[in-house]
Amino acid sequence: MDAEREARIAEVAARAQPVWAESHDGGALQDFLKGIGCDGVDAVMVTRQVVGCSLGEAQEMFFTAPCRSAELAFHNAFMEGLERSQGDV
Repeated sequence: MDAEREARIAEVAARAQPVWAESHDGGALQDFLKGIGCDGVDAVMVTRQVVGCSLGEAQEMFFTAPCRSAELAFHNAFMEGLERSQGDV
């Protein structure tokens, strides 16, 4: 990860820390991140940093948040397509 992205993730994590500290609610954290335009891999990395969890746990928190239902649907459709394409080879 380049230095600029690391700095951006650290800055967003600092802004998100009070949200997590107040509720320890992954959905609330994702709502906050989505509201400030932090999506995708950056949101997962911020979640990992704020919560202090593993990458897998941060991904799960991201994909199971109600506000991330569109991302989950895309991820599932993409993975299903990959699995189908493996059968076509």
